[in-house]
Amino acid sequence: MTMVCCDTPIPRAERSRAAAAALTLDERASRAADRLAAAMKAVANAIASHRRRRLDAAALEALPFDLRKDLGWPAGDTAP
Repeated sequence: MTMVCCDTPIPRAERSRAAAAALTLDERASRAADRLAAAMKAVANAIASHRRRRLDAAALEALPFDLRKDLGWPAGDTAP
């Protein structure tokens, strides 16, 4: 009886080409949808962050001048 080892190493470049060729259309579509969803989530997070910063700035600007000065907010009425 002869034993044959079939664990021959495949070069890295051939492995990646073989893996890419093995993807079905559904798998590629699923990966594309995942990338699109991740991009949309990043845009939504950026918009939410910008809105939060804008509302925080508006809340600080709505405070009375003396209270803003007590908090250490820069005074707009002082000239150098």
